[in-house]
Amino acid sequence: MRLFVQCPLAFCSVHLRCEGGLRLQNLSVQAKIEREEDGRLHVGKLRTPVLAREGGFMKGINSKIRTVWGASEIGFSIAATLEPAFFLFFLTDVAQLPLAISGFIAAGASAVDTVSALVAGVFIDKFHFKRGKYRPWLIVAPTAAMVFFVLSFTKIGGDLTAGIIIGVGYIISHFFWNVTYASIRSMTNVLTDDPAERAFLSGRLGAGAALGRVAASKLVPWITAALTAIVSGVGAYTACAAIVSLLYIAAMAVCFWATKGYDTESKSEGKKVSLVAMGKNIVSNPNLIGVVLHDILRLIAYYTVAAGTAYYAKVVLGDAAASGTVLMMFYLGCFVGSFIAARVAKVVGTKNATLIGVGGWLVLWAVAYFLSPGYILLNVLLFCSQVFFGFAYGLSANLYSMCATWSHWKTGENTVGVTMSIMTVAVKLGVTLRAMILPAFLALVSYDATATVFDAAAQAGIVQMYFLLPLGLLIASLIPLIFLFKIKDEDVAKMNEDINARTAA
Repeated sequence: MRLFVQCPLAFCSVHLRCEGGLRLQNLSVQAKIEREEDGRLHVGKLRTPVLAREGGFMKGINSKIRTVWGASEIGFSIAATLEPAFFLFFLTDVAQLPLAISGFIAAGASAVDTVSALVAGVFIDKFHFKRGKYRPWLIVAPTAAMVFFVLSFTKIGGDLTAGIIIGVGYIISHFFWNVTYASIRSMTNVLTDDPAERAFLSGRLGAGAALGRVAASKLVPWITAALTAIVSGVGAYTACAAIVSLLYIAAMAVCFWATKGYDTESKSEGKKVSLVAMGKNIVSNPNLIGVVLHDILRLIAYYTVAAGTAYYAKVVLGDAAASGTVLMMFYLGCFVGSFIAARVAKVVGTKNATLIGVGGWLVLWAVAYFLSPGYILLNVLLFCSQVFFGFAYGLSANLYSMCATWSHWKTGENTVGVTMSIMTVAVKLGVTLRAMILPAFLALVSYDATATVFDAAAQAGIVQMYFLLPLGLLIASLIPLIFLFKIKDEDVAKMNEDINARTAA
């Protein structure tokens, strides 16, 4: 029996032959196959797992990856929290730039950032390192991002000059953020062929992101306050940007270290793909279209609740300070759900686990609407609803990974980078559209920011925004996922077999 497997030691295709035992053929180096107690087969000193299955072997992840995967998202969330929380305040109150310049930077740079997220994916798929396609970016991109991110929290020269430097710093730093984001998610397809392990990796990314938000909600304000007491003005924010960037680099370096020996390309995988082919692969992939539409709608709901919590606490609960604890429960629930998402997917499949996750949040949020919960009950319902949503949030990367595998299988062209970058675009569109929808809804219900006491009509309006608006979005998000996304977990393994067979030919 002749079997194909990618060997991280030899950086080439390997064929195994079973004849009363196992031995490696066509290798430039000698490597030993060892069977572990859990049934995994490890190749060579790097001990990159090769999962045994009926009819062959497939790549698997090692213990280091299992332990540290998701650390990247903790570091990224800490760094990313500084920008939305303090960037506009920095422009207006710290750097004291004119409002016209501040507004232009904030709006213009954000719009460019959304476009650059897609460009980053194209960049990854067009640019190849000798030692790998995705893994080297985990070191290169965060380092480049740090330099320009620090520039976006400086003031050099007059208002116009400073505005240009800050704007350029913002755009370029976010481009490299997008490159890193797409690369770490593209690695899902490189690290393992096993659908269950890809779900595990996706879940850890979601859990890391949620945990990072929890940590950042306390850490970033603390760092900023501490630095402000030592270095006044612009310098404090510049130093804070440098510190959180170093944390980001360190987190990515951990993942770079853990994935040594994995990101190797075959001749087929390293083939350059034209921009036209990339675009065609995207628009001709109904599974991807379904996931993107689903992702955007559910993310608008997610960010609406996150941003709407402050209004609900102020208007309905009568305690604006309560929003901090409520948001903490929001993120913790999402962390728990993301952490166990892979286990749920292993039982019911990735698509069904996502549907259960969104559906569970939908049901609990409908219950919350009819109960008009107070402080304690809101925390309970919000936490439980986000445990459910964590299933979906934690499996997002795996959904996009499955779409990338389908496209590679269908077309023979590897466009994983641009496919995974679309996930970033969905996130940014979710944030942008929420930023448009929420103010419009507040205006619709005649919200008065200067009021200290709110009547029944104002409270009813905020309740509708906080509960009914996300409910409508969640219901709408289920439609494209149900009807357009048709890939099953078991299909991924079969598609990878076909891809590997074509690569070996």
